[in-house]
Amino acid sequence: MDENYVETAGVRVFCRRAGAGKDVIFLLHGFGASSYSWRHLVAPLSQARTVYAFDLPGFGRSDKPEDFDYSFAGFTRWVLAFMDQHGIEKASFAGNSMGGAIATRLAIEHPHRVERLALLGTPTYLHNHPWLTWPLRWPVIGTIYEWLLGPWAVAMVAPTAFHDRKHVTRELLDEYGLSLKTAAGRSAVAKFMRNAIPPDARALMARYKDLALPILVMRGEHDTVIDARSAARFVKEVRRGRLLSVPDCGHAVQEERPDVVVPALLEFLELA
Repeated sequence: MDENYVETAGVRVFCRRAGAGKDVIFLLHGFGASSYSWRHLVAPLSQARTVYAFDLPGFGRSDKPEDFDYSFAGFTRWVLAFMDQHGIEKASFAGNSMGGAIATRLAIEHPHRVERLALLGTPTYLHNHPWLTWPLRWPVIGTIYEWLLGPWAVAMVAPTAFHDRKHVTRELLDEYGLSLKTAAGRSAVAKFMRNAIPPDARALMARYKDLALPILVMRGEHDTVIDARSAARFVKEVRRGRLLSVPDCGHAVQEERPDVVVPALLEFLELA
C-alpha cells in the first residue's frame, strides 16, 4: 500500500492507495474519522482493483484550508476533481456515515460517474444526525463549543460509534483527534457541522427513487445514529437496493466487524 500526499483542487490530502486493477473503488470515511477507519479493508479490496482511501479535506492528516467549502456539495466537487485529475471516469464507492452521504450525493448528481454504491451506517433522512453535534449550529453557543473542541470530544463521541467498546483504543482516539489539535482543524469540523443539513436536502431525498445503480446498505444491529426503519425505508425507495444488518455492531461497521463487511463488499463488487 502506498501512503502519500496528493494535491487536488489546491488542497493537499493524505491518501492511501493500493492495488492496480482497472476498476476503482473509493473509500470515504465518516465525520471526525479518516482513512484510518478503512485499515481492515484496503488490502482485501485491492486484490482485483485499485483502492483509494484518503483523509478528506479538513480531517486527519490532510490540509484544513479556511476557504474550503466544508459541505456535502463541497466535498462532492472535491471528489470529482480528484477523479478528473487521475483520469478516473467511473468508480464504485463505499462510504461510512458522512462519507456515504457524500457518495450518495455524487451518485444522484453525477450517476454516470458511479458504478456501485455501498453505504455503511449512512444518514439518508433529516433525523439521522448525532445530537452531540447540534450545539455547533447555535449562535454564540456554537462559537464557544468550537473553541472548546479537542481530544475530550473524541473521547466522548467515539465510543458511541461502537457496540463493543474494546475497539476504542488509545491509537484510535489519537488518530481521530488529529483534526482537533489545531484551530484550523476545529474550524473545519465546526463548519462542516453547520452545513451538515444542506439546504437542498429534501430535493435530494426526492431523487432517491431515481437511483438505478446497485446499492448495498449496511447497518450495525446496534447503530444509535441510523435506525433500522430509516435503512429499510431507503432500500425500498431506491431501485436496486439491498439491506444487510451487521450483528453485534454499532455505527462504524467496517471497523467493528470487518469479518462481515469484507466478504459482503467483495460479493457486492463481484470480486468474491
